[in-house]
Amino acid sequence: MNMKVLIVEDEYTAAKNLVSILNEIDCQIEVLAIVESVKDLFQWLNKNQAPDLGFFDIQLSDNNVFEIFSLIEIEFPVIFTTAYSEYAIKAFKVNSIDYILKPLSVETVKFGIDQYKSLDKKNESLSVIKLKRLLEEFTLPIDKNYKKSFLVHYKDRLIPVETMSFSYFYINHGIVNGVTATNDKYSLDYSLEELENMLDPCCFQRVNRQYIVNRKYIVNLRPPTYSLTHSKIF
Repeated sequence: MNMKVLIVEDEYTAAKNLVSILNEIDCQIEVLAIVESVKDLFQWLNKNQAPDLGFFDIQLSDNNVFEIFSLIEIEFPVIFTTAYSEYAIKAFKVNSIDYILKPLSVETVKFGIDQYKSLDKKNESLSVIKLKRLLEEFTLPIDKNYKKSFLVHYKDRLIPVETMSFSYFYINHGIVNGVTATNDKYSLDYSLEELENMLDPCCFQRVNRQYIVNRKYIVNLRPPTYSLTHSKIF
């Protein structure tokens, strides 16, 4: 019997990547739908038969996906896919069988699917499997937790920009912008505090209340303000 999965993901590139990974793992896996928000997820679940397995991103366009568990009873197992490790404990409290940090790979997704397939073959309870996976996540190298790229608005579409392409981030009139080494500027839907937690501290430094800079592009520091001169990458 074919496995039927539901994907909850608001980033087009990430959703497309997951579909490609699933096809590579097993071409008979059927993706029933890709929904982008908690609202759409609620409507889809009320109108359709439950999937065998769900892949849920956590931070969606309208809310945190955990909100759905307070609105409707989720009776199928879920694999959470996210760029943020701080939700692992909360994921453990609902019926998840795995928690995968982005960027996803064939290996990590296949492991989650294997966990799902093994539920009926092992005497281990779902809670034991979740706990074991959760402990494994916290023993992984810490650099896996940091964001590798951002989806940014460019004209009438979204494009991915690698994190290390940014020379600095700054806030102006409440809007956070990222500036690349080639002087392209993009607005981001994060606060500087959120960005600080998402960026590798070995590469990025919060220098004051307004700026986070890529250490690679710091030329000089001059108190009380910082000079953020940077060179282009060719």
